[in-house]
Amino acid sequence: MSSIKSRNKTVLFLLNVVLPSILLIFDAPSSRAGGKPEYMKLDYQKIPAVEIKGVWDDKANVFVATDIEELPQPRRPKLRGALQAIDLEKETITLYGIPIEIDQNTQFLDAGEKKLSIRDLKVGQWMEITCNVEEDSGEWEARKIKFKDIKQDNKIKGTLTRISVDGVPPDTLEIYGLLIILNKETDVNYPSGSSLDNTEEGLFDILSQGSPMYSDEGIPAGDIFLFGGEFRQSVGIERDYDLSSLNLSDQDDVQPEVRLELAGYFNDHLRSFAQFRLRDRVYMDSERLDPPSKKIDSKITQLFVLARDVGLEGLSLQLGRQVFEEPREWLFDEYLDGARLYYYAMTPLILDIAYIHSDFQLKKKYRTWTDMFAEARWQLDKRTAIRGYLLSRKDSDALRRREPVYLGVGYNGRFGHYLRPWVELAIMRGHDKGRKLDASAFDMGTTVIAGNLKFSPSITAGYAGGSGDKSGDNVDNEFRQTGYEDNVGYFGGVTTLHYYGDLLDPELSNLKILTLGMGLRPIRNMSLDIIYHTYRQDVPDNNIRGNLADPPATPLGISPDIGWGLDFTFGLANLWNRAYLVWTYAIFNPGDAFPPFFTRTATSNSINLKIDL
Repeated sequence: MSSIKSRNKTVLFLLNVVLPSILLIFDAPSSRAGGKPEYMKLDYQKIPAVEIKGVWDDKANVFVATDIEELPQPRRPKLRGALQAIDLEKETITLYGIPIEIDQNTQFLDAGEKKLSIRDLKVGQWMEITCNVEEDSGEWEARKIKFKDIKQDNKIKGTLTRISVDGVPPDTLEIYGLLIILNKETDVNYPSGSSLDNTEEGLFDILSQGSPMYSDEGIPAGDIFLFGGEFRQSVGIERDYDLSSLNLSDQDDVQPEVRLELAGYFNDHLRSFAQFRLRDRVYMDSERLDPPSKKIDSKITQLFVLARDVGLEGLSLQLGRQVFEEPREWLFDEYLDGARLYYYAMTPLILDIAYIHSDFQLKKKYRTWTDMFAEARWQLDKRTAIRGYLLSRKDSDALRRREPVYLGVGYNGRFGHYLRPWVELAIMRGHDKGRKLDASAFDMGTTVIAGNLKFSPSITAGYAGGSGDKSGDNVDNEFRQTGYEDNVGYFGGVTTLHYYGDLLDPELSNLKILTLGMGLRPIRNMSLDIIYHTYRQDVPDNNIRGNLADPPATPLGISPDIGWGLDFTFGLANLWNRAYLVWTYAIFNPGDAFPPFFTRTATSNSINLKIDL
C-alpha cells in the first residue's frame, strides 16, 4: 500500500509541478511558423503526373499537399472533395476554388436511368469529378461526376502544368490554375537529411508537423490536439509446439486490440503524445496446462513530452514513456520509460543519448534494469543510415546480476532501387553473476529486387551468428541480445516479418542462422515472401532461447543441428489508405539436437489485421 501511495505522489508531482514548469519555459515566441505548414525543397524533375492528398485552406484559397505520389503517365484532372459552390446561371460548380462547367455531355455515374443536372447537386456534397481543360482558355469542364459512396478525404490527380521549386518557401505546383502548396510532409524525391525539418520528421513522426490541421493521420481538434488510433486483430493456430505427440501443446486463439492516441501541439517548442492500449486474448481451444488468463490487458503504452530546440536549435528532449525502436528492431522495439536527448543540428549526423529506467515498466524484467544508451547515426537518406552505439546496463536484481555492456556498429539502407543490404556487428562485455562477459554477434545480408521486371521478384540471402560459451571458466562467451529486441524488418515485401523465422523466432544467442528467401509483388501494395532458415548452435547446449513451448522440447546438448524453418508470408498494405493485412504460415522441423521422441514438425498459421482509425 505504501508503494502505491508513493507512486501516486510521484505522478501528482509530475502533473502539478514538472509539466507546468516545462510549459512556462517553452511558451516563448517561436522562430518557426507556428500553426502553419513548414516547407522544404523538392526535386520534381521529369514527373508528368501526380496523385496528391491534402487539405483545402479556405482562407488562403489553396490546396495544401500532405502526400504526393508519381503517376506512370499523363492524365486528365480528377478532383475529390466537398462541393464548395453552385452557380445555376453560369452552370458551373466550384471545387478547390476552380469553376467547373456542367453541360449536356457531363455524365452523372450514379444516376441510373434518372437524368440528373446541376440542380440535383448540393453544396457540401462529396463527389469525384473527372475533368477536361481547354488548353487555350484554361476553362474546366466536368466529364464525369460520381457522388455515391465517396471516401471523404481530399485528393487531386492530374498532369502538372507548372512547378515552382526554388528552395524559397512556399514551393508550389499547379494543375491548370489549381494552386497546390507543398509542406514538409510531402514525400516525393526530396533530399533527406538536407534540413532539420526532414530529420525531425524521421525522429518525431507526427509531432514534427507544424499543426494538427495539416495531418491526414488523425482527427484534428482545433490547433492544439490531434486524435488518432488503430484497431488490431490477430488469429493464431499453433500445432505441435512441443515437437512431440506425448504432450498437449496445440492452441488456437484470437487477440483483439484497440489503441487510442492523443497528440498535443502547444507551441513550436512543446509537444506531447499519449497512447492507451486495450487488449484481450481469447483461447478458442488450448491443450496447454497453464490456464489462460481472462483478464483484459489495459496499459498506457506511451506518455511523454517533447521539447524541441531546448536553448539550441536542433537540440530536443523527449521525457516519459516512449517507443525505442530502429529499422530492424535488432536492439530496440519496446515501450520504455526514460529521458532521451537528441542533437541533429549537424545533420545528417544525429546524436542520441538516453537514460532508461522506471518502476512502472510494462514488463517485470525491465523494472530492475537501468540502461544508458548513446548512439551516433549518419543518416545518408530516408532509408540509409550508418550508426555506432553503446548500451550499458545495471541490474539491481540480486539473483540475475547481469550487467552487460554492448558496443556495436550497424548499417541498413539501399543502393539505387535494387539492393537493400544490412550489417550488424556487436561485442558484449561486462559481468554476469561474477563471470566476465566476452561475446560477439554479427548479422549481414542483402535483398536484391528486380523492380524493372514483372511482379518485381526479389531474392534475399543473410547469415547471422551469436557466440556461445565454449568453456566453463570464469569468462562467459555466450552472446545475448538486449532484451528489448523484436528481430522484425522488411525484405522485399510490403509488410514486416520475423527475419529469424516466424515460428522458432529465436534470440541470436549461441546460434548461427542461414537465411534464403524469394519474393514477388504482383501489385504495388501486395507481396508474397517465402523464407527458409537453417539453425545451428555455435556450441552444443541443452538450452535454446526461442518461441517453442517449455521443456521437454529442448536440445540434448550433443549435436549443434537445431533444425530448419520455412515461412510463407502474404501481405496487403495501405488498403483504402488505412488497413494492413498479413497472413503467415510457418513450419519448424527439429534437427538432431533434439531427443528421438521430439521430432514432430511444428506449425503456426496466423492472420494479423491492422486498421488505422
